[in-house]
Amino acid sequence: MKLPRAKVWLAAAAVSAVLLVVLMVCNRRTGSLTQRLARYRAANQPTTMAELDAWCAAVPDADNALAGLLEADAAWRSSNDPNLITAPNAVRNPSRGEVWPAVFREAAEAELASNAGPLAQIHAALQRPRSRYPGTLKAGMSGTFLAHLGPLKQATRNLGLEARWAAEAGDSDRAGNALLAQLGTARTLEGEPLLIGYLVRIALNAIAIDAAERVLSRMPLPEASLLRLQVACAAAEAPDSLTRAFIGERCLALDELGKPTAQMFAAFATPAGPGTPTGNSLPLVPLMLAQLYDLSGLKRQDSDFYLDRLDEIIQAAAGSRSALPAKQQQLEARLDSLNTWRGKLRPLSRMTLPSLHRVLPKELRSVATLRCAQAAMAIERWRLAHGGALPASLNELAPQYLSAVSEDPMDGKPLKYRTLAPAPGYVVYSIGEDGTDDGGTERVPASGKTNGWDYTFTVNR
Repeated sequence: MKLPRAKVWLAAAAVSAVLLVVLMVCNRRTGSLTQRLARYRAANQPTTMAELDAWCAAVPDADNALAGLLEADAAWRSSNDPNLITAPNAVRNPSRGEVWPAVFREAAEAELASNAGPLAQIHAALQRPRSRYPGTLKAGMSGTFLAHLGPLKQATRNLGLEARWAAEAGDSDRAGNALLAQLGTARTLEGEPLLIGYLVRIALNAIAIDAAERVLSRMPLPEASLLRLQVACAAAEAPDSLTRAFIGERCLALDELGKPTAQMFAAFATPAGPGTPTGNSLPLVPLMLAQLYDLSGLKRQDSDFYLDRLDEIIQAAAGSRSALPAKQQQLEARLDSLNTWRGKLRPLSRMTLPSLHRVLPKELRSVATLRCAQAAMAIERWRLAHGGALPASLNELAPQYLSAVSEDPMDGKPLKYRTLAPAPGYVVYSIGEDGTDDGGTERVPASGKTNGWDYTFTVNR
């Protein structure tokens, strides 16, 4: 027997009302957003994108390293010769320690000569005292376009080309200066208060470390260059950068959480950029569910859970890096609760927290490889003073070349080192994400292996 349409709607409304009451009871108020905001402000931390924009002091173009780098990038004209290692269609990238074929050296020399002006602009820009991204953060998720990040990555690659070509040409001073400049491009992003800027910064540091491995595998650098690089690698850890990035993400979240629920979901579910929704763009049924999510108190519970996890990450980022693995495990345990029935009622947290959580392993890897690079610079200084011989252990470097053997952030123990005999060279390494000493085994990205390798800095010379 078919029920009248009115009775169907009445039954649906009754079920919805009961469900709403149950959800409201199950999701009693656990905290005040007003109190939370007061706590953030008491710690001198911004709580909105407008406050975040003001938190990051403006920098005049004349003092702004980023402004100069963008000008240099606009002036750079690449031949995209396939024998050029930075070309999108490059034939191949010579392996570490390999002597470049003549066509590779010639392509690099021609690229650098034809862009001598922009290259000089890059080096000059990095002498400016401060940096700040162009534009404003006030527009929030739908208006924050960080168009400078691509040019910065290209500038870092161009400096890597200069460093590696200089090593092939036997110009150790130029090679050292170009490596130092690569770390300088990453340094311009240290103050950026958004996660994307932080992620690009550690990617630029990784590009610089790769170039340093390749340069040192071809030739020794002067003591002065090695010392400057050692100091720059230590400074590149920049622990405050991760804290600022997550404070910025929290401001972004707080701004979105204050909007109508449907608009909030549309913003979080759609990548920022041209065409990002600016109003309620959800279909009718999802829109009704969004309203139920709000009225039932689920939105508040979800928001509290999300912001609590962000606060935990910010607190962890402000602490020692050797404590991060334990903090990461604690966070993983909390995120496991999102797979329960109650957790599935937290769509915002389920949508965003897993990707934020994956940032912590990236921070640990970046810090570990930077510390390996610092130790390698100290080893190279030791070699200069000992006729090219290698130390038997990292302990021989202290205190003259290294104040103390750096701590592996993965386990809190000293970094490890071994020579590559009978092959020339050595490797300094961290035990890596799997927590196992694999003897300095390097990661082979194409293998797809998730364990069995370490975080390394290798010199084949």
